[in-house]
Amino acid sequence: MRFEREDGEPLPPIADADWLAAWPAWLSSCQALASPHNPRRHTWLAVCDDAQRLVPRGGAQVRDFFARHMDRYRVLALEARADPDATPREAWSPARGARVREHSSGLVTGYYEPVLAGSRQRVAPFVVPVYRPPPVLPTAARAELEASGQLRGQELLWVREAVEAFFLEVQGSGRIQLTDGTSIRLAYAANNGQPYRSIGRWLVAQGELAPDQVSLQAIRDWARAHPRRVRELLDQNPRVVFFRELPLGDADAGPVGALGVALTPGVSVAIDPRFLPLGAPLLLYTSAPASGEPLARIVVAQDTGAAIRGALRIDWFWGQGTLAEEISGRQHAQGSVRLLVPRGVAPAALL
Repeated sequence: MRFEREDGEPLPPIADADWLAAWPAWLSSCQALASPHNPRRHTWLAVCDDAQRLVPRGGAQVRDFFARHMDRYRVLALEARADPDATPREAWSPARGARVREHSSGLVTGYYEPVLAGSRQRVAPFVVPVYRPPPVLPTAARAELEASGQLRGQELLWVREAVEAFFLEVQGSGRIQLTDGTSIRLAYAANNGQPYRSIGRWLVAQGELAPDQVSLQAIRDWARAHPRRVRELLDQNPRVVFFRELPLGDADAGPVGALGVALTPGVSVAIDPRFLPLGAPLLLYTSAPASGEPLARIVVAQDTGAAIRGALRIDWFWGQGTLAEEISGRQHAQGSVRLLVPRGVAPAALL
């Protein structure tokens, strides 16, 4: 990975409303970044102190704050190439003794907070378990865990459909509306240590879906149309996610992400913290999930994910409920990233 500083270029034409919507999320990041528990607190303290003193009345003030206080770096991913004549743009890395290709874009997907009906007891139609972590975490793959009954007794609660429980695992959190009328949150607790595998890619490989048809909605529709093959489908992903129960708390707030703050719809994104610093603001250039039109937004890195791997891999949080599910299911496009860091701070110092 390489960071390329951009000097003298204006910030992208982002709508004032989007700048303003990002401000509360940035202040939430500052709570974590300026915390005494953050070992890199000193790099963020001054800019976060200035942010706390600003009460913006419009998006222009937010844009000007970032322009004054932050340096901007284009994020480039490097891939080793065996072919010396390869194009596009290449760079020579004497330290590694190999030719590498620079990528300026990566995959941008979406995620959401599912809202499911559920029960604390196994009673029809709630017959599919969602599990808490066992005292000793298993390492077997999903198919073996299901067939062996190793997870029996670890049922946290029950939902209607296996594919919905699976999507809950993929999203990493969710809300459950219980039969007694109360609601709770489920948060990620652990996993079985197996790699994540895309069931959408498996459906494409099987000829069940075309590559451009793959979406959360399409996978659900396929599962409901082929109920006898649902277990076969889900077993293609060997990873099993375990959950812990949390109180609902503020019903208007999003789930808590890896940074330890509530996620903001349309602003919070999940990143790979090996390459981008958690808490940092980013400029994201991608395509709108509905229209495919070019889209530029200010977002904030506040979460991580098992499938989010690589310097340019972004997962965009869209909120909770049916509309957020639809948007996130259609968010699948290439995108490029600019990292915003406090003036004079090298990006590598934040990792």
